[in-house]
Order: sequence, then structure tokens, then C-alpha cells
Amino acid sequence: GSMSGDLVIGKAAAQVVLGDLSQTYNGSAKVASATTTPEGLNVGLTYDGSSTAPSNAGTYPVVATIINANYQGSASDTLVIGKAMATVTLGDLSQTYDGSAKSASAATTPEGLAVDVTYNGSSTAPTGAGTYAVVATINDPNYEGSANGDLVIGKALASMTLGDLSQTYDGGAKTPSVTTTPEGLAVDVTYDGNTEAPVNAGIYAVAATINDANYEGSAS
Repeated sequence: GSMSGDLVIGKAAAQVVLGDLSQTYNGSAKVASATTTPEGLNVGLTYDGSSTAPSNAGTYPVVATIINANYQGSASDTLVIGKAMATVTLGDLSQTYDGSAKSASAATTPEGLAVDVTYNGSSTAPTGAGTYAVVATINDPNYEGSANGDLVIGKALASMTLGDLSQTYDGGAKTPSVTTTPEGLAVDVTYDGNTEAPVNAGIYAVAATINDANYEGSAS
């Protein structure tokens, strides 16, 4: 008699080693490399389940599977596409108080990237005269970078008019009138260098200086 049956020849095990798993964003698709033992076997790659290699910065699970009639094997790892470095250039760092909020400008290379700007740690642009530490940080899925500087808001110039400069001795201290524009600003006045208003008849050199957080000016 005769006997029949199936001869089963199983696939041999092959090895796959993944490489090029750390790359940097540049707008093009980033492909992991796959080396096989024995070498030169065809390998199918997926990235987070997709056969399309990714372009954007991020972390992608990679699976490499040997596609061959005689060999089988697979490997898995992670492809990390790092953000590319971009530059930020700060501008408009010297401005003058006018009662409105003052913002620094931030230009990026490549241009047009979103930038988060803080002033002394606050995201609100300052209004008052002073010096503010500015930090500009790129906020983009594919680019990173930052810049630091100081925004200086200078005091605005106010004007001052002195009046009542001719008075008559009566035993009381005599002070001039001081009018400021904008009105109502605090003013420090000296008489021949003294802060005390004079009583006696005589001629006194008057110097008036605005004392305000946002305005400066003087008159004599």
C-alpha cells in the first residue's frame, strides 16, 4: 500500500535590529533602519500602527516584521523625533510710558512661529515705567527655542509751571505754586537746596522736581 502526508518545513527564525531611532525634525519623513540576520531580508515597518513614516516631532512605537518566504522574526522599539532648534529675536525693548500696556516683539527663524512671552514671570504686558525681565519661548509642536532680554519702559516727560514767586514777608513760610501737566503729580521743591520753605525776605533759587513712578520733569 501507499501512504500520503504533508511535509511541513517551518520558517527559520531571523533577527531584526532597529536603528536610526533618534532623529530631529526637519519637515521630512523619518524612517527607522532595520538590519536583519541573515542580512538583506525584506522588512515591513509600522510607526504607531501606520506604515507611513512620521515627519513631526514626537515619540512613535516602531514594529519591524520580516517579510520572507523562508524566515520569520520581528522587533519593536521607539522612534523619537526631537524638536528642531529655532531662534527668537526680541525687539521693541525700549519704550516710553503712556498709560497703555507695552509688549516686546519676538521674531522667529523660521518665521511665524508662535511665541509665549512673559514679563517678570507674568504673561501680562506691563504698563508702568520700569525694567522688566522678558522671556520669549517658542510654542510649536516641531520647534523649540527661547530668548531673554529686558524691556525698559521709560518715564514720560511731564511739564511744570511755577507760580507765586513774588511774595511779602509776614512771618510765615512761603512756597510757590506748582502746576503739573498731567495735573496733580507729586513734586519735590527745594529753596537754595533746602527742603524747608523760607520765611525771611530774600531771593531763593527754587528747584521743583516731579516725584512720580511714571513721569519725570523739573522746573527752576
